[in-house]
Amino acid sequence: MAAPSHRTANTYFEPLTDTGFKILFGRESSSDILIGFLNAVLDGDGHDPIVSITYLDREKTRERDDERTIHYDIHCETGCGRRFIVEMQNRQQVHFKKRTIFYASRAITEQGNQGDWDYNFMPVYVIAFTQFKLDDGNCEVREDVQLQDMKTGKQFSDALRLIYIQLPNFGKDVDECKSDFDCWVYLMKHLKDMNTIPFVQNIFRRVDQVARVENLSPEDRRNYERDLKFVRDYKNSIQYAEIKAREEGIQEGIQKGIQEEQERVIISMAAKGFDTDTIADIAGVTVPEVKSILESSDGY
Repeated sequence: MAAPSHRTANTYFEPLTDTGFKILFGRESSSDILIGFLNAVLDGDGHDPIVSITYLDREKTRERDDERTIHYDIHCETGCGRRFIVEMQNRQQVHFKKRTIFYASRAITEQGNQGDWDYNFMPVYVIAFTQFKLDDGNCEVREDVQLQDMKTGKQFSDALRLIYIQLPNFGKDVDECKSDFDCWVYLMKHLKDMNTIPFVQNIFRRVDQVARVENLSPEDRRNYERDLKFVRDYKNSIQYAEIKAREEGIQEGIQKGIQEEQERVIISMAAKGFDTDTIADIAGVTVPEVKSILESSDGY
């Protein structure tokens, strides 16, 4: 008999789970939502509005077996000739900024043609939601990076642009959200706790339709509840281990407690049928570490 699902009574799903993010932004049937989001992010930057997108391969996996799994949830190009990588990142990772540069560079080189080629590639934009601050003391909601002359500040090239949206730094109330960008960030941070969407723009009426838990297909509902359960369990177990160890006042105990809870979650996920790539991504460890834990545990 299958284990009971992790039910949620919320009106809308959590858009920062893997399944929720893909349902909202990663499907051609709701491409108008992604277009609306991209135009809100790029509003006022001098570009023509995006009117069409083509979805490319949606996940970029790791280059090496010992590298942490990397999910780029949306990888698309626009009708006006730009390539976008839109990512959701829940856990802080070492060299996160360098990692986004690396994969943006990959999106540039993938456009190269063999033979006689003039290097006329589409500009690449990375838009990354993070549930952590990029740096200690960073209070900006939006970090917007491009290639520019260091002396004059003039743009050197439009080939690469990195936009980081740091959700912990966004503290506006709903009545303070004046721009579409503010509305989107508020929505991503608070959607799961809303009973109704407070914004009147047509694009948010579409979000209301797509993001309602009651409108999910049975398969999407199962995947979403599975994501939600293990993300919550993992966060809670790690937080508990840190609190317990700190109360004991032993630094070594902090690491040991975290490791024990991490191993428990990994073993539990494997028993539920998760593959090693997914386990590594959720637990924040490498694939070889997952395999080592499973091999040393009873029954593996």
